[in-house]
Amino acid sequence: MRQTTHLTPIRVVALFIAALLSGAGLLGGGIAVAKDNPTPTAPASELAPQLPAVDLPTMNQQGFTFDLSSTFNGAMQSIPAQQPVYQLQQPQMDKDKVKDIAKEVSVKGDVDDQGGGTYSVKGDGGSLFVTPGLIQYVSTTKDSGGKLPSDVEAIAYAREWLRQTSLLPPDIGDGAVRSKVDTPARMIVLFKPVQPAPLLSDYPSITVTVGAKGTILEAAIRWASISTGENFQLRPISQAWDDVSGQRSYLNTQLPSGPYKAGASIKGKAVYTQVSIAYTSSGVPGQTQYLQPVYVFTGKLTPDGSKEAYPITAYVPALANSNQPVG
Repeated sequence: MRQTTHLTPIRVVALFIAALLSGAGLLGGGIAVAKDNPTPTAPASELAPQLPAVDLPTMNQQGFTFDLSSTFNGAMQSIPAQQPVYQLQQPQMDKDKVKDIAKEVSVKGDVDDQGGGTYSVKGDGGSLFVTPGLIQYVSTTKDSGGKLPSDVEAIAYAREWLRQTSLLPPDIGDGAVRSKVDTPARMIVLFKPVQPAPLLSDYPSITVTVGAKGTILEAAIRWASISTGENFQLRPISQAWDDVSGQRSYLNTQLPSGPYKAGASIKGKAVYTQVSIAYTSSGVPGQTQYLQPVYVFTGKLTPDGSKEAYPITAYVPALANSNQPVG
């Protein structure tokens, strides 16, 4: 969730100058932290003169705004001064390729070319919708009822279906059950690439809906080829921490709905104990897109008047030369 208090843009030039001038020392409020990343000269980029804004998570569905006093109370992890950025290449589709996919997923019907790289097939076996960045399959198979498979079984059913339909990417990860409902019996299995990890965004990813007895009901494939990573300079951790302590980060936390109503303004104290690197997508769909590193601060939030502390995560851009997050 984006913090709405004191949100100010961070200018790229200011970040670059600060990256050159910043060294180890005390952060605001007298909080001592470990030495920042060194700042050697980054290699010239062949990906882009300036990368697009990162898509940071907006997972706080409770709609809170925050007014927090934040401190870092742990040792900074050893994070290299540079991290790779990956370019994504979407597969190019045409009518013949869509026809082949329809055959693989057992959808019998004519391919309807809707223009702009968008195609649809409807007929015996289900429907197939293909547009740049998405392959959507829906089966007409009726759910026969019964119990859901175990998580391990559901992941295996989903992976095997992708393999049999020639839709299994070579760099796909292990998979996990994202959600589950008993009526009607449904499990959604999520796959992401092996690398980079952890990946915060849902692009690239594949979701497969598994029913009772392992029946495959739907699939949504948002995949792309991932280029070999090119190293980019990280801004010092102290600058990222300044964004968190200055309430210029994106926050995710879940609070009990009883005392904390949706949309409430939450005041309190956040104590962060760990910082790490994760990845997320950047760029506008239909144009060149990337996977970029972000700093992830984790800790505990204690709202004013509460004796309970709740997990909290803050996300801030990690690169010194990318635009601001799109929110």
